[in-house]
Amino acid sequence: MCKIKHIGIAGPVSLPALRAIMTGCASDMPHGMGGVPVNHLIMALFRRGYNVSVYSSSPEIPVGESFEHHQDRLSIYMGPHRAARAKEVVKDFYKVERDYITGAIKKTKPDIVHAHWQYEWAWGALSANVPALVTCHDSPLKVFFAQRDMFRLFRLIVAVIVMRKAKYFTSVSPYCAQSLKKITKKKIAIVPNFEPDSVFDLYKKQRTINANLAIAMINNGFTRLKNATAGILAFSLFRKKYPASELHLYGIGYGQREEAQQWCSKKNVCTDGIFFHGHAPNDLLMNELNKKDILLHTSKEESFGIAPVEAMALGIPVIAGKNSGGVQWILGEGGGELVNIVNINEIVAGLETVCQNYEQKSQQAREISIRRFSEEVVVNQYIKEYERILK
Repeated sequence: MCKIKHIGIAGPVSLPALRAIMTGCASDMPHGMGGVPVNHLIMALFRRGYNVSVYSSSPEIPVGESFEHHQDRLSIYMGPHRAARAKEVVKDFYKVERDYITGAIKKTKPDIVHAHWQYEWAWGALSANVPALVTCHDSPLKVFFAQRDMFRLFRLIVAVIVMRKAKYFTSVSPYCAQSLKKITKKKIAIVPNFEPDSVFDLYKKQRTINANLAIAMINNGFTRLKNATAGILAFSLFRKKYPASELHLYGIGYGQREEAQQWCSKKNVCTDGIFFHGHAPNDLLMNELNKKDILLHTSKEESFGIAPVEAMALGIPVIAGKNSGGVQWILGEGGGELVNIVNINEIVAGLETVCQNYEQKSQQAREISIRRFSEEVVVNQYIKEYERILK
C-alpha cells in the first residue's frame, strides 16, 4: 500500500475559516469563496499530520495575480475567480481559473489531489495529471431544472466535461449520486459531509425542553426551494398552542429588513416570537444553534443538508422534508421527523411529535451523528478512497 504523505485539496475555501491552523497569516489575505465542508476536511487532514496543499480561487484576486501562504505542512495557492463576470467564464470555460489550479498542482506535486465540486476546480485538478478524486456536492441536472437559465446550463456542460474526464468519484448522499448517474456510468462512492470535533464538543448534557421552546431555521437565500415561508406559517400556527415558543431565523436573506421579514410584512404574517438574525459566521452560528431545541428545515431540495447534521451533532432533533432529497437519507434512521414540508399542518404535527418524544429524538440525533457524520468516521472513509486510488 502506498504511504500517503502529501494531499492536495482543490475547491472553494474560506481563508478566515482556516485561521485555526494557519500561522503568520497576512491581515489582508483574500477571503475566498466559502466551502464549509472543504474547510473542515483541510483542517482535519492537517491535524492528522499530513502535508496539505490547498488550491483555490477568489473574486478578490485580479486576473494575473495570486495569493500564497506557506508554513510547515500547509501551503495555500489562491488564484483569480471571475465570479461576477459570467460572460467571460462562459466564453473560455473558466480557462483562467482552471489554468491557475493546474499550474499550482503541477508545481507542488501532491501524492493525490481531492477536488470538490465537479466544475472549474475539478477540471483544473484533472488537467495536472496527478491521481485525483472528485467529490460531487450537488447534481448539476437538479440545479439546472430548479433554476433554468443560460449560466446553469453552462455549469451543467462543464460538469459533463469533468465527469467524462475523471475516473474516481464520491458523492455526499445516495440521492445526489443517483441523479449523477444520468451523466456518468462510473462508480460513485458515498461519503457524506461531516461535522468537526469542535461542533460535537459543544454538546454537554442530555437535552430537555420546557414551555420556552426555541426553534431554529438556517437557510442561505430566501428562495422557492428553501421553502422558508412554509416554516414561518407553520410556526405561527404552532405558537397558538405553544405561546411561549420562539422561531429564530439565520442565513442570508433572514436578517432585519431582509427578504424574509419583508415577506412577512407584505403578507401580514404575525411575527410575534420570530427573530430575524440573518447571516452569522459558522462558529458563532454553531454556538447560537446549540442554545436552540429544534431545527426546522423546510427546504424542498437538498443534495445533502449540512444544517440538519450540525443540529444532530448537538443533539437537536430535526423536522425536514420526507421528499427533500439527501435530507431523507440523513434522517432515515431517526433523530427527528420527516414530513410533507409543503403542508403546513403536517409541519405542525411534526413539531408536536418531536415535543412529545423529545429526549428520545434528541438522543437518537446525537448517536446517529456520531456513528455516521463525525470527523473520524468520514475522514477515515476519504483516506480509504485515497489509498484505493493510489493502489
